[in-house]
Amino acid sequence: MIWLLALQIAVGPAQHYEKAKQEFAQREFSAAVSEVDAALHESPNMVPALVLKARLAVFAHRPDVAKSCLITAITADPTSEEAQFFLGAFYYQQNDFKLAISPLQTAQAIAPKSPLPVFYLAMTQEALGNAAKALELYQQAENLSPDKSPQSASIFVAYGRFLFSMGRYMDSIEKDRRAIEGDAESRDAHYELAKGLDQEGDFKDAALEAERALTLPELGTSDAQIHFLLASLYLKLKQPDLAKMHLEKFQAAPQTTTR
Repeated sequence: MIWLLALQIAVGPAQHYEKAKQEFAQREFSAAVSEVDAALHESPNMVPALVLKARLAVFAHRPDVAKSCLITAITADPTSEEAQFFLGAFYYQQNDFKLAISPLQTAQAIAPKSPLPVFYLAMTQEALGNAAKALELYQQAENLSPDKSPQSASIFVAYGRFLFSMGRYMDSIEKDRRAIEGDAESRDAHYELAKGLDQEGDFKDAALEAERALTLPELGTSDAQIHFLLASLYLKLKQPDLAKMHLEKFQAAPQTTTR
């Protein structure tokens, strides 16, 4: 009986949560859900577990569950930067941009050296059409991301895309190159760089970047987007056979994203 009691104590909410985190990192989502539910069964207001359950709910396309978990987490601990940030990120992903601002600003105030709240604030202000504010926030996010990493790469990709939309193609290219330095396997970064080089008239290097993007895992930028760009580039390079091939692949691909 003593050993059984000791085992029950040992496998507490913290252990279930740590196991859930491991399963989540390995993309074993069903197992992660079971572990995080076990943690919350024993400790219903465990903020990290609530945040993790919210993230799992997003993957499961259950925004109602995600929102409920994050609001519960913030109610339990308003000073949790993680909970405030993920609530803001959740609202951003749901296109509720005005609702995203308050929790993201709170997260920024709690953790002023973290680049992620500032980054999402930049994207939120961009979505709201506040270009000057977005530009200021993107620069802040860059300043807070000195290390070369996939996280900094995501920031540079978004910053470069924003600069591209403003017609600042050379500045956009510079951010895209820095994104690739942070994550050479970023399909988005290679694609965005190809677009910038295209605008600058460097069609050969643009095609090389787009072809590179096509070899990388499809996470954000779709195959259809890349084929459409390559069809245009190969026409400019006077290679009609390659242009025709990519145009046919573009037309055959599911049209679920913008060009």
